[in-house]
Amino acid sequence: MIATHSTCRNQFPIILALTLLLFSIGCTAQKESKPESTKTEASSQTEVEAPAEISKPEKTIEITLTLSDDKGFQEILEQQKGKVVLVDFWALWCVPCRKNFHHTVEWKTKFAEQGLTVISVSMDESDEDTQKEVLEFLEEQDAQFTNILATASDDQDPMKTFGIDNDTLPHYRIYDRTGSLVKKFYFKEPDQSFTQADIETALETTLKQKPE
Repeated sequence: MIATHSTCRNQFPIILALTLLLFSIGCTAQKESKPESTKTEASSQTEVEAPAEISKPEKTIEITLTLSDDKGFQEILEQQKGKVVLVDFWALWCVPCRKNFHHTVEWKTKFAEQGLTVISVSMDESDEDTQKEVLEFLEEQDAQFTNILATASDDQDPMKTFGIDNDTLPHYRIYDRTGSLVKKFYFKEPDQSFTQADIETALETTLKQKPE
């Protein structure tokens, strides 16, 4: 009995040491595995919370063409009171009109914040094929304003009913904020002309005027 008790007592420190060693290894493994689990969990949360990319369609403005006689044109003008209005009378068959139409588009952009609005009036024929050609030209020019194709009843000439001086194009009109016609640009005589700079200067002057 003494020998057995002595043997157990001698083995006790060894057993205790082994127990402590196993306990220590278990805690270390648990500490090492815990950050790994946390890292995986954080990564999972990051993937869930990341917003998906959404592609937004580009904003486009449709270019339209409206058939209108002189009466309808006057009604459109009436609706623009409070703004300066530039009217560009043009036609596909008019080479200077097509060549300089981009200035009309540029003026709309340049002076829009100052209160300028633009109306283009095509003096072309009103058949379907011509309407399509006119609209295609306006789309090419990015004419983002009111576009009219002139018409007239009872076989009248639109050039006459719209009051185009000398039946010649190009023809421009500027109306002030009260709706009054303040300036016209057209070829009075074959040897007389005007420039795009003349029109722009007149626009700037009219835009600076305050309605009485």
